[in-house]
Amino acid sequence: MSQTLSQRSWEWIKEQPDFHSTELAKEMEVTLHQAQMVIDHLKQLGAVTTVNRRANPVVYAKVSRAKPYLPGKNKSSPQPKSKRQKIWQAMRYLEVFTIPEIMALAQCSKSSVERYLTDLCRFQYVVKISSFNKRAPMARRRGWHNRYRLLSNTGHMYPIARQEGLYDQNLKKLVVATTATK
Repeated sequence: MSQTLSQRSWEWIKEQPDFHSTELAKEMEVTLHQAQMVIDHLKQLGAVTTVNRRANPVVYAKVSRAKPYLPGKNKSSPQPKSKRQKIWQAMRYLEVFTIPEIMALAQCSKSSVERYLTDLCRFQYVVKISSFNKRAPMARRRGWHNRYRLLSNTGHMYPIARQEGLYDQNLKKLVVATTATK
């Protein structure tokens, strides 16, 4: 498992009698700003102290017997969500929704929502429950959007559209399109 910048920095700092931010930046191959942020973090944890503030650059040293809590990268922590995961979460939350509502909640484009909705409708995970009258005058249609309902809320992980069907990650099975689709 790879170490965080703070962990790598602390391992290096423990071996030094004293150091300054430019040395740390050079050793860790990061910017000066990143090195200063690590030093500030370690100072807040009580692991590093300022030795000489008047020197340019400022000199720091480790605090003897300091053991700062520096948690590592958690492999099981949620990764940044994909667009489709965000769309799926928004649909699960609302249950009955319009495309603009999903766009707002999932913070993604109309085309992303429409494409995923098309896939979910084809496999009957989502159904259109009301649509606007296309023959009505524009004055009556303005502000009206198709409403959809999530029929199959199988769990928190989004279904993946594939060539051969819809793979449901929660059920761990492939769902095949029914022939009675519109």
